[in-house]
Amino acid sequence: MRGERFAIDPAMPDAHHWMWMLHGAAAAAEAAGEQVHRTALDPTDLLNKVFAARGWRELFVRVLEIARAYRPNLVLRDDLDCSGYVTAEVLEIPHVAMSGGPTILLDPQRLADPLAAHGTKFGLSTSGHGLYGYGRVDYVPTEYDFMKHEWPQVFRFRQPVLTRPGERLPSWIADLPADRPLVFAAMGTGVPMYAALQRDGVQLPSTIDPRARFRLVLDALSQLDCVAVVVTGGMDVSDLPRADHVHVTDAVPQPLVLEIADLFLTHDGYNGIREALRSGVPMVAYPEGYDQVHNSARIAELGLGVTVDNSPADAVVEACDKVLADQSFRTRARTARQHVLALPDVHSAPAMLEQFVQTNSYRS
Repeated sequence: MRGERFAIDPAMPDAHHWMWMLHGAAAAAEAAGEQVHRTALDPTDLLNKVFAARGWRELFVRVLEIARAYRPNLVLRDDLDCSGYVTAEVLEIPHVAMSGGPTILLDPQRLADPLAAHGTKFGLSTSGHGLYGYGRVDYVPTEYDFMKHEWPQVFRFRQPVLTRPGERLPSWIADLPADRPLVFAAMGTGVPMYAALQRDGVQLPSTIDPRARFRLVLDALSQLDCVAVVVTGGMDVSDLPRADHVHVTDAVPQPLVLEIADLFLTHDGYNGIREALRSGVPMVAYPEGYDQVHNSARIAELGLGVTVDNSPADAVVEACDKVLADQSFRTRARTARQHVLALPDVHSAPAMLEQFVQTNSYRS
């Protein structure tokens, strides 16, 4: 990227293609009479199978080729990627994983080492470090941790305000009336991909129905005494009824809207939760599946909001009214924000990780 101090060498497959294969296969299985689950019955076992798939091997070769050219001292990888892990093991350098939704439910003690499946191709046996043995990076303070199981060492940094250069709050949101609470609703980063798949004519399994969720959200917010902003991610909801105080948009700078929101109605993905904690905004959790049901229970446990799993519109209205009326939710959300802001700035991460590599201060 021009003007940046790093180079980008794309190697990963297109996410849209992966989603097409995943959901297309699920829809085909459902059409054949098989039961399709919205949530993996055993996320750890599922990831073990995913990381053992032979399809990774071509990607390993490509990533290893890039790494040998750049000669890194550390691999920083996505938590749902194992190509960076195998590359680091081949080069005998430490590797640190980012934290995301796939990480939350995983049991580190039961995670298989991908080298057990792929190591013979590269002349390697398992190193003993495993996928997360060197630790991971997270943006949540220890007392607000969402991980279901205990993990190795964690590098914690302050959740950044993730806006693109030049982004600002849209003028139409700035002009919204301020005499009623502002409710912001978003159903996650998967929605734009679902919308694109539907535009391409890809059949989704019945367990995935974003329009049904938007129908309920628009109905609930129409009944609420508020001003609402709903992000659709490109999903066409123009035919769904809504009140005049409910404003719909394809996209918006979410962190900026959260800075002025009184309530976040969320599907409970980990990215949105971290941004809400950073902004001190209480939540009403309306989870779909995957890690989101666990996340919503954790939000309720921390007193940061209310969960309405598989609830009708009336229950969503009641939950929103409760959170908006009870100041204790706002107080606890602001307390969480104070703890987030007390974490080191993410810009200190390079120096901290450099020291980590130089001093070998990682668990072997």
